[in-house]
Amino acid sequence: MLSPFISPTLRFVLFLLLFVSALACAEVSVRVIEGDPGSPATLGHWEEYSLRIAYETDRPIRVRGEAYSAGQRVTSMTSGSPRYDPGTGEALFWFAFTKPARVDHITVWAEDEQAHVPVAQADVKVSLTWTGQQPAARRQKAAWVARLQAERDRRHREEAQAYANRPIPWWEPVLFMAAGWSIPLYFIVQVVVLWRWRGGWRIAAAVPAVPMLLILGHAIFAFFAGSNIFPLILIFTCLPALIYLLVLVALRRFRRQPEHI
Repeated sequence: MLSPFISPTLRFVLFLLLFVSALACAEVSVRVIEGDPGSPATLGHWEEYSLRIAYETDRPIRVRGEAYSAGQRVTSMTSGSPRYDPGTGEALFWFAFTKPARVDHITVWAEDEQAHVPVAQADVKVSLTWTGQQPAARRQKAAWVARLQAERDRRHREEAQAYANRPIPWWEPVLFMAAGWSIPLYFIVQVVVLWRWRGGWRIAAAVPAVPMLLILGHAIFAFFAGSNIFPLILIFTCLPALIYLLVLVALRRFRRQPEHI
């Protein structure tokens, strides 16, 4: 009685096993060839410890890394990663610290460009110490660091150029302009509704006021601290706050309309 169901079930299980095996056999690997400077090493403020990494991949990847000390993640600044297309080659990845730090273990991995998940990993034991002090003299880097850095810069430029040349959807500049204009419009609308409304409507209109005042204070502080990105947080928050107030305005106007029988 069960025999008619066994064959299709087995075929399905075998298909799943073959599919998983095919994924597992995909050629993605990373391997640390060497580091600069050699371990053990003592480095100063902002001095980089660079890794020369060999990779083989059948899909676009990015190379990532983390630094550890006594099992705890201590990564501060890293080089980031450009996109590496299918094939074989070498990648550069560096770590740096501005404060005293110790690193005894580094993990690097290949990250799938589309899925954003690790697909291969390599670990290396090191003995690195950052003093947090400015070095007395600039250290001469290994020749491969300059070569791979030039290759990284080329890949970054190509990525930036490809992004700049991509077709721009119609809504992107509209959204950008709306976000920019939302900063003055939000504060104007916020003051007007708080001044003119009473009761529950005023309470509802005051909901975004407190967090937006804190954000405005932060932006002013960042401006006087010399930051050149101080408007960003206002751009990201004023638009939703303005939309909220405009919805309230529309609801209040709708509810005040006389009913017609």
